[in-house]
Formats: sequence, C-alpha cells, structure tokens
Amino acid sequence: MARRRAGITQRQLAERSGHPRESIVRWEAGAREPSLTTLQGVVSACDLDLVIHLAKLDSSLNDLVADQLRLAPLERLSRLVPAGVLDDILRALRWLASSRTPTIVIGAVAAALQGAPQRSEGSQVEVVSSDPFSTEGELREAGLTPVETETRWADVDRRAPWALADGGAVVLATETPGTAGYTDLRRSADEVDLGEGLVVEVAHPRDLLRLADASPRDRERVPGLRALLDLHGKAAIGA
Repeated sequence: MARRRAGITQRQLAERSGHPRESIVRWEAGAREPSLTTLQGVVSACDLDLVIHLAKLDSSLNDLVADQLRLAPLERLSRLVPAGVLDDILRALRWLASSRTPTIVIGAVAAALQGAPQRSEGSQVEVVSSDPFSTEGELREAGLTPVETETRWADVDRRAPWALADGGAVVLATETPGTAGYTDLRRSADEVDLGEGLVVEVAHPRDLLRLADASPRDRERVPGLRALLDLHGKAAIGA
C-alpha cells in the first residue's frame, strides 16, 4: 500500500530503503513478514508515516467477511443494500458495462462486490476512468444529468455525480488520494461477473483499502476492508 501510494516500483523502494528487492517481493506476496522496525523504515522510505493505535478487538468482522465471501458478488451486494437502492446500483453498473471507455468500480459498491461487510444506503456507483473526458462525453451522450455538488469541483478527491433518468448515479472520481489513477488500479483489478452478461472491472481489496485509508470520507470502511484483505491473504497463501 505504501509503495503504491508513493507511485514507485519495487526496485525503487529497494534503492530508497536499502533492502534487497527480493525481500520486498516476498513481503508484498505475504511469503515473509518484516519486523515492525523494518516496516516503519520501509514506509518512511515511501515518504509516509506508519501510525499505530489500539482499538477494541472485534472478531465479528472476520465472521461477517467469511459469510460474504461464501456468496456470489451480486448476492453480496443484495445483502448490504435495500431493494430499491440495489435496482439503482444495477442500472448504473449496466451503463458502465456497456460504455466504450474502460472504467474501474471503487468505493462502497466495489467493497461490497469484493466481500466487505459494511452496509451502504447510497445508490451511487463510483468509478475511475481510463479517460475521464471520454467518459464524460459518453455520459452526456447517454442523457445522464450532471449533479452539482461541492465534490465535483474539489482540488483533491474530486467526485462528479451523473444521474440516470430512472434512478441511480455514476460518480466519476478523479484526483483520488492514495492512487495514481486508472493505470495504477488496473494492475490488480478483478473482472466481476454479476450474471446475465453484466461484467464490470472492480478494484482489488488492497487498492480499495489504500483508497479508503487515504480519504477521510471513506475511512469508516477501513476495518471491514482490513478484515477482507486479511482473509484474501490467507486464502492466497493457502493456495
């Protein structure tokens, strides 16, 4: 997460931190774990600070994530949002699946599709586009209506909502903290099949955690995403 947020390669991190690239590869793959002191030094080499705090142990998140991962992606989403909201979300996802410009779903919808357990009442689907100008052109062409919000004109973490006529919204995210944009997220993104030909690209749990950790408005999703990523890591090591 620190290396991706810094926008550097494993080789560059090795040069900055003084640790062999092979060690960094093993740490990132979960094959080995660095000591806390080493981890703090590596994070510092990314111009970041590792902040540690105590919190009440909540093992229920692990159980909730495990329950979600037993379900198909659409079932995971259905479990976490009201029926009317689900219809709006699916409408937005269908539009994205048919658009010409590649996009990657992020935010609450992406977290739910990947298996995070937190509920969401919102019907907006947030995406990062490979070409925001092209996506805006398609949104206008399809008759979606731009929604005026403060986040549309923010210098950092800009979110521009576009409302669908029948309900729901596509939110074009740009200048997102914690990531270098579409190309960065595309490296690890997952293709998620929701059935009936509806296939979308969704950000990897590690990248969703990176985004949530860097954005104050999404920080409440961090505990669930950490639990999700922990189970993902254990499954990968077991495989």
